Parts: sequence; structure tokens; C-alpha cells
Amino acid sequence: MTQDALLETSSPALRELRFAVLDLETTGGSPKARWGKDGRFIQPSEITEVGMVRLSGPVVEDRFSSLAAIQGFLPEEIQRLTGISLPMLAGAPPWEQVALKLAPRLEGRVWVAHHAPYDGSFLKAWLPEGIWRRHRLVCTRLLAKKLIPELPRRSLAELCAFLGITNTRAHRALQDAEATAEVLQHLLQRAEDRDMDGEAFLAAGEVAWNKV
Repeated sequence: MTQDALLETSSPALRELRFAVLDLETTGGSPKARWGKDGRFIQPSEITEVGMVRLSGPVVEDRFSSLAAIQGFLPEEIQRLTGISLPMLAGAPPWEQVALKLAPRLEGRVWVAHHAPYDGSFLKAWLPEGIWRRHRLVCTRLLAKKLIPELPRRSLAELCAFLGITNTRAHRALQDAEATAEVLQHLLQRAEDRDMDGEAFLAAGEVAWNKV
């Protein structure tokens, strides 16, 4: 199929959607302080890195990434998994500066993450309420459940393998955001093939903010 033919048969509503695909690396599992089951007090986790790919429909517009300095502890297992070390973060800007650069890039877009309840919980905790409350949050895992039902497991790695996507540095924010953006492109194509409109597409993957 030619590019002109693809444009003629595509859903305009889908191609008019503007996305900010996000991935975060953090120091742990929750942005909220809490008591563990063992009675130990657990400090809130922090964001160490953010990666973002912006798309207009399926077309990549630009990318953004930044490390972020932290105040607390960075577990050794997290350092091994991500390759992000304390010396790297020591020279990084504080989160407030990162957020000031990130927020304008998020405006007017649908926010997308592969495990949106997780990333969304940190965005909700670390960005002003006025920013996240006026944006929709969509999960590519939920979209894949709807649009790729033949795939029983839908981790980012499994989706990349199924769709032929190469992720050269898993567990780094920008590389995972880029892989998620490619997954989103495939999902948009499948939605077009089903004649799904933009609202139905978003509804299939949307995560309510009160559930993150």
C-alpha cells in the first residue's frame, strides 16, 4: 500500500491525536510514604530519569530526556537494573528544574505510558495537580489487550519481540519511551484497520487518575 493510499483510508480522528509517550525510572515502587507489612516505614520513591517521545498521530515529532537529582537512597538493585548511578545523579538538575522543562511539552497532549498506573502515580505525585488533572492518561498494555488479543502476555519486552521492535537499552527512560512509542504506532495502525475512531481508541486504554 502506498503512503497516499494509507492516508486516504485512515481515520482522521486517530491521526489528529497528539501524544506524549512517557517513561520514568525511579528509586522504587511507590511515590507515597507508607508502612511496610513488616512494620518498617518506607520513604517515598523519587524519579531519577524521565524520557518522552511526542507524536502527532503516528508521526514522531521530537524527544526529551533528563536525569533528575534525588534526595534519598538509590537501591543497588535499581542501579544494576537501570545503569543509573549515584555519581550520575549528583550532577543532574533537581526535579523542579526538570519539571519546568517537561510540563510545557506535555500540554495539550494525551499522556501515554506502557504501565500507565505506575508511571501515572509518579506523575500525579511529582507534577502540579493542575497539569495532570487536565490530561488523559492512556496505557499501551490496555490498548494491546484490546488490539492484540492473540498475545497472552503484554510486557514491553514481549510486545517488542512480537512486533519486531528493537529496544537497545531497556530500563532507561528515553529508550523505553521510544519502544513504547513504536508500540503505539503499531496499535494505531491496528485501530485504523478496524475503523476505530479516536475516542474509542483512547477509551480502550484510558486509566482514571483516581486509580493511580
